[in-house]
Amino acid sequence: MHQLIQSNPTINVKMIFMEHPDLDMRRYNVPTSRTEVAAIFVEDDELPANRDICIYTTGEGCKNISPLNQCEDPMVYTLLFPRGEQGWFNEMEHVEESRSAKRNKVTQLQFYAYRFSVRSGFSLLHSSGKLFQQYVVDAFVKTEGYRLNNIRLNQKDL
Repeated sequence: MHQLIQSNPTINVKMIFMEHPDLDMRRYNVPTSRTEVAAIFVEDDELPANRDICIYTTGEGCKNISPLNQCEDPMVYTLLFPRGEQGWFNEMEHVEESRSAKRNKVTQLQFYAYRFSVRSGFSLLHSSGKLFQQYVVDAFVKTEGYRLNNIRLNQKDL
């Protein structure tokens, strides 16, 4: 473990979540429901094109990261992934036993279904309350957005 830490030095980063400057913040009061979680899209019933996740490294400007980046989940949800476990990425492959001739890549839906599975023993994810709920909604929005974008871009092949 010591060698791993030595070979991968810590990098200072700053995360900034950008908001639209013209928003009326009075509209965003604390919700009164304690059992419901939702994602709301207000722009033409379309998923937002930009998630505004920006990383600042020392000596460099803002770098936007894609929601498809495998580091996005552990960077946004550091309390849920304190060891930096990677998230889903486009070229993630099934383990050898689960591969088939037709499909050898893990879909985003399969990845999150596996990650959200209830197992015996302690689960940091399932014990995280509202943060876990937010993560589930965020995962759904990313998965649905990726699926809809693939349908939109591959109309000729369908």
